[in-house]
Amino acid sequence: MKNEQELRKIEVESEEYNKLTTDEMSEVLSFKIFDKPMKELKYLLCTNYIHDQLLKENLTRTGLYQWINVFRGEVKAPRDVLDYNDYDIVQVNMSGQDIHLVGTIREQLKEQSTTKLVLNNDYTTELWGVSFDWPDTIAREVVHADMLFGTEYFQTTALTELSGRECYVIPHPAYVKRLKHLPKIENKEIITTIWRRYDAHSYIPSLAVRNHGITTQLIGYDISKDRKPYVTTTLYDYVFAGTNYFEFCNQMRESKIVYNPFTFHSYDRTTVDCAAMGVAMVTSNRTQSSNICYPHTCVDPFDVKKSREMINKLNNDKDFYDLVVKTAQEKSEFYNHSNSKLRYFTALYESLKKGRIPSRNIKRKKELVRGVGDDALSLSSKSIERKNEKKN
Repeated sequence: MKNEQELRKIEVESEEYNKLTTDEMSEVLSFKIFDKPMKELKYLLCTNYIHDQLLKENLTRTGLYQWINVFRGEVKAPRDVLDYNDYDIVQVNMSGQDIHLVGTIREQLKEQSTTKLVLNNDYTTELWGVSFDWPDTIAREVVHADMLFGTEYFQTTALTELSGRECYVIPHPAYVKRLKHLPKIENKEIITTIWRRYDAHSYIPSLAVRNHGITTQLIGYDISKDRKPYVTTTLYDYVFAGTNYFEFCNQMRESKIVYNPFTFHSYDRTTVDCAAMGVAMVTSNRTQSSNICYPHTCVDPFDVKKSREMINKLNNDKDFYDLVVKTAQEKSEFYNHSNSKLRYFTALYESLKKGRIPSRNIKRKKELVRGVGDDALSLSSKSIERKNEKKN
């Protein structure tokens, strides 16, 4: 690796820069953004809700908390932060309980502070309606961030509309090196289907995995989130409740085939885990990581015919099976620490050059035209009037 003096002189996007390794590029960007080497950077993930389970797992789980490993930083609640100005990067996740923190932290940063405030979203847009309140509230908060990013395309398009500025696609990192070095587990004659509490998609997937001549199991199941547990528990040979990350990984690694029919548009860290561990998978084409890691076996989660064809081919064609596994392991490097850091720094560098742009100020240009039907607000006011009339 080139020394510090050599890297400080290199201009971003120059011919010399493009010849550097991934880590050297990140080092150059660290000097350009922070005027210091990466090893000296101080990173903070700030949140009102700290996932103790992820800390107990020694930050091994793929996802948001993996940034702490990438930057060798820490996670703290706002009450435990003495001065945000002490950090080079403060990152906030756009969750319902934390979205207000962006403005709060910006107010506490000094005018000439070198701290970079980053806001990310990893909530699939299908859940925005139940996760957030008014769009105007979000728009007023996101303007305070130096950089906005989402973990997959559809999140970024929504955030771009809210903010009036560019939002970058930066998937959360995975500890790929560790996942690839896990001891091998001998495959069992099992097809494992992954259950998600968000969509509870289990009925149609059961039609895709049955009658292949091997055991079927549903994992990650949460009976409290299922409207019809008395049906779901009969659709598979075995149904297992959610467990910790290590056991979950073992459940996938012992399977001959894993079926991941998630119906929402997501980055999907589970697919990254399977790819890095070398698990054969048929997976949803609605998730970003599936399209990258499993191009041969991406299917629509409602396409029973195509899903069955892919499962059958993996089950009976060893050459195809080996190709899927090999491709997945190679593509999983897209999410490793080094590549994730470079994407993060590149986006931050570009965003800082453009500057923070205020959210759009939307103004009505014409009078509203009333269409056919009963307006909900009018109906509610009429209902109140009728109740008052009855009282009188």
